Amino acid sequence: MKRNSIGYGRVVTHDLYDIAERLKEIDEGYFVFYSYKDKRYEIHHKDQKGDTFALAVPYDELDERTLRLVRRTRAERAEKLIEEMEKQNREAEKRARDRAVENAARNTERIFTSCV
Repeated sequence: MKRNSIGYGRVVTHDLYDIAERLKEIDEGYFVFYSYKDKRYEIHHKDQKGDTFALAVPYDELDERTLRLVRRTRAERAEKLIEEMEKQNREAEKRARDRAVENAARNTERIFTSCV
């Protein structure tokens, strides 16, 4: 296993769909790293302050989904991404409240029908 400043793994320069190269079209600073320890692909950015890690690829292979994910999570989109997450959270909370109200109504109905 090869250890570098990122960890045990290797920088990916060539892949089936040229994702490593196509990331550079989004931003020249991006590069792909395969972590042997975590058994995953990671996207890093050489100009990022502190650590180069940008995100873990949630797929077993590099493909178009990786490019979409990187575009979606770029710092320039942070405000929009936060808005999307907050909207999804509000919708999930509403669904949970609606379920709780439905359950309470069902339980109340059961109590009253059993008392009759």
